[in-house]
Amino acid sequence: MTVIPRLSLIRMERTTGYAPLAVLGSYMVQQNLLSPILTRLEFPRKMHTEDPWGALVDIWVSMLAGCRSISQVNTKIRPEISLSKAWGRERFCEQSTLARVLDACEAEQVGQLRSGVEAIYRWIGQAPRHDWGNSTLMVDIDLTGLPAGREAEGSTKGYFSGKKGGAVGSCAG
Repeated sequence: MTVIPRLSLIRMERTTGYAPLAVLGSYMVQQNLLSPILTRLEFPRKMHTEDPWGALVDIWVSMLAGCRSISQVNTKIRPEISLSKAWGRERFCEQSTLARVLDACEAEQVGQLRSGVEAIYRWIGQAPRHDWGNSTLMVDIDLTGLPAGREAEGSTKGYFSGKKGGAVGSCAG
């Protein structure tokens, strides 16, 4: 018996194309993981928006969603209401609002952001708790750019600066 798939177009109010990002956002909101950043961040003058902190969260979500620039926010994540709600936002800000908040950030706000990120690192990071006295950290970096073996699934040739074609050939079996 042949099963013929049926497709239909229906409005689905509670869906998103970014389900893993929605799960991450929901977890971060429940655990209040951004509080070390948001509680340190101060904007001394009146802003284009009443919630510049939320706008910075929107910018971060846009980066996680693959937006290459602020101009992609309106088409990529702003229509995603379920995603914005998972991040504790009624709706993501419009791209011009995000750009204005970034323009308003000065060295003081960058320092406050850095301080908040360091606080999160100390709070939930594993490296500060690791006993480095009994073990060493080894980083193995292969800079040779040699092709991978025939059995290496999905591998590609290495990147060679200035050489044509070196960055994209798949290994054939």
